[in-house]
Amino acid sequence: MTRPDDITAPKDAEPATRAANAAVARLLPFHDRQDYEDAQRGLIAPLPDGMVTTERGTPVWNLTAYSFLDLPEAPATVNPSLWRMAQLNLNNGLFQVTDRVYQVRGVDLANMTIIEGDGGVILIDPLTTAEVARAALELYYDHRPRVPVVAVLYSHSHVDH
Repeated sequence: MTRPDDITAPKDAEPATRAANAAVARLLPFHDRQDYEDAQRGLIAPLPDGMVTTERGTPVWNLTAYSFLDLPEAPATVNPSLWRMAQLNLNNGLFQVTDRVYQVRGVDLANMTIIEGDGGVILIDPLTTAEVARAALELYYDHRPRVPVVAVLYSHSHVDH
């Protein structure tokens, strides 16, 4: 049972937060759903089951944990623009960007870009952990030729890769 003063209990939005979020909702063109279509462009296949696990079955990445984002509108406690961005970020899987360029998105904090070269593939920013990198590459190989990885490039260095 939660106590009224329990700081971990869910709380409703304060009036100022409610008003600020309502103002954002009125200001931005949320009726325009083009970005939802754009986020799906080039999708070849989503991440199977929305989950990446270790060899022992421990979840490493679990998109089902974000099912609360299925609500069509943001709760009053959440900025509607951030809610929409979170919904768009749930788009996941293997995407074709252009000829010989693919991305695996939404299976980690980062995206992995895969360039098909003449002698194999080049991976750009190969994600955060071995498990998600392996799952991303396997998703690619499920739909593209299994050729060797000939290079790995890191475009920058921080916690996501």
